[in-house]
Amino acid sequence: MNLLDIEGGLFLEFAGAIGALWGLGNLFTGPLQHWFIFRPRKLAQSYVYDFLAPCQELWITGSRGGKLNALLFKTENQPSRGVIAFFHGNAGNLSRWGHLHHFFTRFGYDFFVYDYRGYGKSTGKRSEALLYEDAMEVYSYLAKHYPPDQIVLYGRSLGSAFAIRVAASFPARMLILETPFSSMKDLFYTYYPFLPALFFFRYRFPSQRFLSQVAYPVAIFQGASDRIVPFSCAARLKASLKPGDRFFAVPGAGHNNLLFYDIYNRELETLLDG
Repeated sequence: MNLLDIEGGLFLEFAGAIGALWGLGNLFTGPLQHWFIFRPRKLAQSYVYDFLAPCQELWITGSRGGKLNALLFKTENQPSRGVIAFFHGNAGNLSRWGHLHHFFTRFGYDFFVYDYRGYGKSTGKRSEALLYEDAMEVYSYLAKHYPPDQIVLYGRSLGSAFAIRVAASFPARMLILETPFSSMKDLFYTYYPFLPALFFFRYRFPSQRFLSQVAYPVAIFQGASDRIVPFSCAARLKASLKPGDRFFAVPGAGHNNLLFYDIYNRELETLLDG
């Protein structure tokens, strides 16, 4: 066997390894990233919402042809103190998230929540840029009905990325984040640390960078025992907080049960009453 044969064999092995990594990269940049980030449940356009309180079903025109389905629940405490714009987590749809209305309207605020494109009745092709643009369209809609100092932006888990992005660009009373993450890259690598550093992220959601641009009060609630968004991933956001912003670590709490903890309820009420 001559050197050319050896080099040829090594080249083929190297090319095969590169091809395998390329194929793996395509898997992670496509199907796996979508599966990891988005867990939507669709609803028929004829679906009728059924909650314990009346609500107004709304349609907001999203970016580039998207149609966003939304719900608005009015507080019984009139006049309203404003609106909580709720950016929900990555799973389900409004038939699930709408049930939170009773928790938030008791503070004297109206409760607004919408489905991202591809969730529930909402339509449109999904991308990071389009999701951000949709969130800004939602803010623009709310700003026509509420002054900025009566708009509370509230982002939960995946929704924290959209709430932070809006807060970096538009005025509001405050930004509240529940179980947020610093970036999708940080979160992804906590689950898949074996991926190469050059791995391409279709959805980056660089929330830590945008959070540093928010000019008004920010409060973060994070469960110390969260196994979905590890505490360390949320704690990175501390570096982007201003003096006076708050970070609440809730001992024993996980990803989906903060509302059962006194510290969360007590501090949230203090924030909204302030």
